[in-house]
Amino acid sequence: MKLLIILILSVCQSTFASVVGISTHPLNNNARVLSAEMTGYMSRQQELGMGLRYTQELSRGNILDFTASGARDARALTLGGGMDFEVLREDVIQPRISLKPYYQHQKFQDVKTSLLGVAPTIRKGLSIQGAEFFPYLALPAGIRVNNTSDLFVYYASLSLGASMPLPAAGGDKLLLSIEGNKDLGASSDYLGVLLSWVWN
Repeated sequence: MKLLIILILSVCQSTFASVVGISTHPLNNNARVLSAEMTGYMSRQQELGMGLRYTQELSRGNILDFTASGARDARALTLGGGMDFEVLREDVIQPRISLKPYYQHQKFQDVKTSLLGVAPTIRKGLSIQGAEFFPYLALPAGIRVNNTSDLFVYYASLSLGASMPLPAAGGDKLLLSIEGNKDLGASSDYLGVLLSWVWN
């Protein structure tokens, strides 16, 4: 029993990187996005991580992305992918609602884990003095499996973020995104910043 508790705690020490990323931002048809991301982890060992993300709209409202990230100390490597499916399209009054199933493989210290989850997301664009913002709220949740022991735990978190075009870049070719995550169980607190380049 004591060994089981230790193994479960070791699985809980892991954390997932940014799940939502740029996949909620309104993109042109068949747009492709390359993002550089920096993440400050504030729990489960504080450290700074960096990564790359590729995002592409496959069809209207359905957005695929892949990510690879890591950090200097405990978080050696995270590889993952997800697909954001639009459930309700945004209009003047109605927010956009989507579901994003995703998978991530992680190495935290000496423990390798696999994460399988889904992130229900709601987004509503705003315009303030001519500047566009696209805030969103997501609830990533799922299971985390220790690849060595096959033990698993449920995890959940609350993600809040926003994306916006950078006017200085001219149009919507360069995007800035900020995402924060609050641990609701077997996750981690973090703050992430993404700089994304969009092309068709």
